[in-house]
Amino acid sequence: MSHVLTPRERRALEKLSEDQRDFLIKGQLVGVGALTLQTLVDLGLAETGPSKRYYDERGWRITDDGWRCMYGKTLKGMMAGGAPHMPLKLWSWPPS
Repeated sequence: MSHVLTPRERRALEKLSEDQRDFLIKGQLVGVGALTLQTLVDLGLAETGPSKRYYDERGWRITDDGWRCMYGKTLKGMMAGGAPHMPLKLWSWPPS
């Protein structure tokens, strides 16, 4: 059964998509709660790891599955070219 993302989960995933290279620390995720981040990690849409810019402080970043949830493609697939990519209307994981 698919999990349809809540508005909070959608905002958190959008926030995480702002930086594709580094793990965003809590201070960069203002308005995003720990429970929301943990839900995204549990679904496999986000992952945790050390931030490179902030002295290895623990942070979060979007995964390939997170991009698939938002756009139907991975970031690499979208960067390969083609028409502009618009976010899907319904964000769910696994996709419905």
